[in-house]
Amino acid sequence: MTGRTDRGAVTVEAAFASLGLVALLAVLVAGIGLVLEQVQCVDAAAAIARQYARDDAAGVAEARTHVPRGGTVVVTTTITRVTVRVAVTAAILPGSPMTIDLSAESTAVLEPGASG
Repeated sequence: MTGRTDRGAVTVEAAFASLGLVALLAVLVAGIGLVLEQVQCVDAAAAIARQYARDDAAGVAEARTHVPRGGTVVVTTTITRVTVRVAVTAAILPGSPMTIDLSAESTAVLEPGASG
């Protein structure tokens, strides 16, 4: 009588479940990283626009240090306003070739006496 046993089936199922949980965790961590990088873009754009509107060159230089690594800053001025756009190309997963473009834009009204 050759009976078939299910020995080890639970171990295999647990291994597959563990792999699935690790993959889910990796996706969540990557998503959180992208959200944090987007928040950095928003904060940097707002800070640069605010300091530029005040005509504070030292403040602008300090605010630019908060731009995400590899990010670009484009400043556009009109007679009354300054608009700052911060953009970065971020890797979806660290070390992977898959990327996504993130950007943020902020506008501030030039203060009286600011050269713009």
